[in-house]
Amino acid sequence: MMSFRWPYSESPGSGYWGVPSSNHNFCEEDYVITHYIAEFVNTLTNLTYVIYGIHGLRRVRPQKEGGLFSTLAFPYWGLISVGVLSAWFHATLNYHSQMGDDLSMFVAVGALLHQLLTWNKTSQQRLFITFIILGTVIPVSIYHCWTNEIIVHEIVFAIMVVLVGRKIRQLIRERVKNAGAKARLVSIANWGLGSGLFGYFLWNIDYHFCSHVSRFRHALGLPWAFIFELHGWWHIFTGIGAYMGMALVEYLVTLQEGKTDGVEQGFVWPVRSMLKNVGDVGAEAKKGQ
Repeated sequence: MMSFRWPYSESPGSGYWGVPSSNHNFCEEDYVITHYIAEFVNTLTNLTYVIYGIHGLRRVRPQKEGGLFSTLAFPYWGLISVGVLSAWFHATLNYHSQMGDDLSMFVAVGALLHQLLTWNKTSQQRLFITFIILGTVIPVSIYHCWTNEIIVHEIVFAIMVVLVGRKIRQLIRERVKNAGAKARLVSIANWGLGSGLFGYFLWNIDYHFCSHVSRFRHALGLPWAFIFELHGWWHIFTGIGAYMGMALVEYLVTLQEGKTDGVEQGFVWPVRSMLKNVGDVGAEAKKGQ
């Protein structure tokens, strides 16, 4: 199999979109595969976000409290926006596409945080929470684009991710009485977090050890070197983790006590298999079982 390989061509340094003007240029070599896409693998792997987002929309569209533009759907639209704008960034490596990629992260996590905080609240409370989230995200986004400063953006994003994680666990404690079902749902949350953290680990290897990774890829040759485009794996694992979080929240805010069969229907891997036979979340576990 390794005889089926060809060496890397020399990077031309620029392509259809011109010389890269973004602040970040990742370890994948520019315009090696095609003249029209700066980072081929990093662009293609963003399909993970889009595919999971579309599956999420397909599930919530027919639901009574759902629809394509419902509160249930907004996080999945945010996930799709991450995929589209991140693909645009990696395909062009331009400054403006980088800003779109950065801000799409706020759209996704902000929509999920909004869903968590506004669930089961009054109209006045939902309006106040919406104002707080937008009143935070919009000024930070303007500041980020205006000054090209990234630290505040990263801190606010990290705080929002932590709030989402804490709120998910709180919702599990409050809504799920069955110990076995609670353990299964906590496991989904943990696996989603672990997937994101593993993606971040690969991102750091790609960023800090780029010269070593690049030499190894050149030794392997194409197409096998695609496997070691680690920033692409960051997209895949964070896409899986984000979907697991969004699907878990959707399940928690729409669960029906007493329903034990088919709760996994409409979800996709890995959530579908993890929710199967989850049991009656509203029933206390029987002693002695």
